[in-house]
Amino acid sequence: MQILTPNSLKDHSLLDSGNGQKLERFAGYLISRPEPGAIWNKKLSAADWNKAQAVFIETGKWRQTSPPPRPWLFRHKELTLELKLTPYKHTGVFPEQAVNWDWFSELINNSPGQPNVLNLFAYTGAATLAAAAAGARVCHVDSSKPAVSWAKRNQELSQLSDKPIRWIVDDCLKFIEREVKRGAKYDAIIMDPPAFGRDTSGKTFKFNRDMPRLLRLCHNLLSDKPLFFLINAYNVGHSPQTLKNLLADILPSDRIQYGELQLSNNDISLPCSLFARYN
Repeated sequence: MQILTPNSLKDHSLLDSGNGQKLERFAGYLISRPEPGAIWNKKLSAADWNKAQAVFIETGKWRQTSPPPRPWLFRHKELTLELKLTPYKHTGVFPEQAVNWDWFSELINNSPGQPNVLNLFAYTGAATLAAAAAGARVCHVDSSKPAVSWAKRNQELSQLSDKPIRWIVDDCLKFIEREVKRGAKYDAIIMDPPAFGRDTSGKTFKFNRDMPRLLRLCHNLLSDKPLFFLINAYNVGHSPQTLKNLLADILPSDRIQYGELQLSNNDISLPCSLFARYN
């Protein structure tokens, strides 16, 4: 099992975590928000935490002493991504994912031709844009129309509007069922499935119930020699080994890396997500 931490982020830093909270700086703006897994004690003083310019209070509410800068942008290599204080404590960017963006970008850069990449549960598009910037054709699928609109804005901000990206607002399972029927093939698949999700029609996705079927369908979409397959997951109540075992149902186990993505402030590391990836 691997522990991976990004080491080249200019627009994000984790300053402290503990007592169910984390203190971060995004592009010069200091925020405090819940982190249920951080059950240890905070290291910084209350005075340091009180410097936060925005504190997430409850669903839909942030307490701000000053608004974020305009524009409020996160930059990583070719990417420029819009940040927001969303109603569900997120900012639109998960900085620990830079480890995965860099990993598959190198694979795409070194691959012959132009690989065809499918990104499922693709949210605001950072992975989509990283893959496109590296030279891939990308199909971006998410059930949230506002998230896809945000991803399109990130494409413009990143000056990647000339890249071949297909934007799809749809339930991921429904979409890949149709792709299988159409005989579509992809050289690589990225997915970040939720523990639980609901689309605009009320259809639900449950990780424990739906992941095995999702992966079986995705297996039918893979080309004969897949370039890579990446699963990332947050708060699913499983270990990284579970993700590896799921991916090993469809791809050779000995070519699968798995573990945790973490953020570090030197004194302590904060577990963020689980991953399993094949190449």
